[in-house]
Amino acid sequence: MRSALKQRVERALSWVPVGRMARHRIRGKRLILAYHGIVPEGALPAGERTLFVSQRDFAAQLDAISGIADIVALDRLDEPGDGRPRVAITFDDAYRGAVNEGVAELVARGLPATIFVAPGRLNDHVFWWDALSEAGGELNEAVRNHALNKLLGSDERVRGWAALIRLPSSDKLPAYAQSATYAELRTAIGFPGITVGSHTWSHANLAALAAVDIAAELERSRDWLRGAFGEKAIPWIAYPYGLDSDQAHRAAATAGYAGGLRIGGGWHRTTDASPLARPRLNVPGSLSLPGFRARVMGVVRA
Repeated sequence: MRSALKQRVERALSWVPVGRMARHRIRGKRLILAYHGIVPEGALPAGERTLFVSQRDFAAQLDAISGIADIVALDRLDEPGDGRPRVAITFDDAYRGAVNEGVAELVARGLPATIFVAPGRLNDHVFWWDALSEAGGELNEAVRNHALNKLLGSDERVRGWAALIRLPSSDKLPAYAQSATYAELRTAIGFPGITVGSHTWSHANLAALAAVDIAAELERSRDWLRGAFGEKAIPWIAYPYGLDSDQAHRAAATAGYAGGLRIGGGWHRTTDASPLARPRLNVPGSLSLPGFRARVMGVVRA
């Protein structure tokens, strides 16, 4: 009942005349969209379902954004404009579906995006949250909280704990739900407008780490990305799990990062947020196109 009502409201709010009335609210503002995985056409769902948007939905969302705002490179988001709202596209985790199918949709439209990479988790890696979600498509909230807060978001520690208490787990996920290879990333950044940024080295929860470990995660990733991809590696960090802290911000600044991204929030002005604590609008796999339009137009909050 609530779901049906929500859909009717979203359709009404995404109606073009309503959108026109709402455009003044986002004029001159910036929006950073956070995606994770992209499911290729015809592929079955896998992993933590909310993190995966279908290729068809992603394409439709790109077309919807283009009619509302200018889609620009992340490191050019804050440049002065003509008052038209600006949007940057980002992907976290370097899932193969995002690096291949997601980038293909962007390239077909001549659009830029940034892929946030945890170098220590490249090359066919299955992330712990996907392995533990595979049975039902959704990660248990108590498991998530324990993994992030007690086990520091560490893949090795979470998997060891899950095995000890015999949590159902599976690494038999389709290729699109695994991390891309270095060669696939290299191909992706060969296209104009496609860049990479840091997602730390091992995708640990920076908000739970000691200062020395935060610095190591940030610096090791920064150095590897620069060495591997040169100028295509921009000095931006997307905090794993969207979790950050003042200590993480200081470490990022010391390591030379120009921008830092959370998950949570939406439209904002450049002066509204700290450069190292920028909000992002997360795009879940379950979001309808009317719901997406309503959020991107700023008519409803995420």
